[in-house]
Amino acid sequence: MKNSFLSHSDAALRNRNVILRYIKDNAPVSRTDIWENLDMSRASVTQIMKQFQENGLIVDCFHGVSTGGRKPLYVEFEGSGIIFFSFDWTTKNLYLMNLNGDVLHEIPLQLGERITPEDFSHIIKSKITEVKAKKLCADNEIVGMVLALPGIINANNKKVVFSVELGWQNVDVAELFKDEFSGHIYLERTLNLLSLAEMTLRKKNNKASHLQLFIFDASGIGVSTVIHGNIQHGLSCMHGELGHIKLLSNEPCSCGQKGCLEAVIKKLMRESGGEITGEILEYFSVGISTAVNICDTDVVLTGSYIEQMTDIQKNYLKNAVLNKITSPDMRNFEIDYLSNVKQMAQLGLCTYMFDCCFPT
Repeated sequence: MKNSFLSHSDAALRNRNVILRYIKDNAPVSRTDIWENLDMSRASVTQIMKQFQENGLIVDCFHGVSTGGRKPLYVEFEGSGIIFFSFDWTTKNLYLMNLNGDVLHEIPLQLGERITPEDFSHIIKSKITEVKAKKLCADNEIVGMVLALPGIINANNKKVVFSVELGWQNVDVAELFKDEFSGHIYLERTLNLLSLAEMTLRKKNNKASHLQLFIFDASGIGVSTVIHGNIQHGLSCMHGELGHIKLLSNEPCSCGQKGCLEAVIKKLMRESGGEITGEILEYFSVGISTAVNICDTDVVLTGSYIEQMTDIQKNYLKNAVLNKITSPDMRNFEIDYLSNVKQMAQLGLCTYMFDCCFPT
């Protein structure tokens, strides 16, 4: 069996990123907080903190109360100097942002479905050129670009494996933009970034660490799972294809098979003239409860169909899910609804870019 070990430089970089992540997630913090909670030596923490200050990655907040020695100095993460472009397919917006989450510039784009990869990259790059011409920052301050796209996404290889909404298959997104960002392209599934944003907010409020975000709209049904801040992708990047669990039906689906949950619900929506019926909610609850029984999570719902639901329908759906999950009285389970999708998309893009810049 071959063992692999971190080199000294890799270990030092990991420690650096672990400390920066701790500061970002728990700010304001003192050096004592860091070495006590991360089990690192005072010398290592002091040296790394000095590097952060020299690079402008942290700023002083205030001095705490002395317990006998010098007053502890509290710091927080400072990401205004790390600037990047981002694009979100859900809102069809191109952003120039920094790692503090500030939007320096925003451009809504007119992008139709089934746009070719070449046309997509041409439009994005032309708008990037427009933004750069405004001189909102120096070009060398821009560290890269993150894109949130629909479909089956291989985040590691920066490829859209398959997307019904885009009409793409095996598209190398990094290749489309390599002349613009020299390989500093980061790609993730739209729903995953929304769930990452929700988890980021929940961490600040000390809420659940296991979350699933379900989308329910005309594009279909999907689910994203985030556990302890980590997006779940699956072995073949197909985690979350909830809409394609099979029912006893011959209804054809866009995936080429028959009886998929989302195909059946789409059929029922057509037959009801777009009205969300109790039968539709029952089918949706089957999908949600199946995922919860497997992963034991809290649930957040979003999508255009969710927005159409009345409070009575939402309560009906919650009870339908509770009736289908095992031991509901033993679970710390709740159903929430995602609002402010645009702001959540921005938060998800920023959170993901931080993870890409400072991996642990």
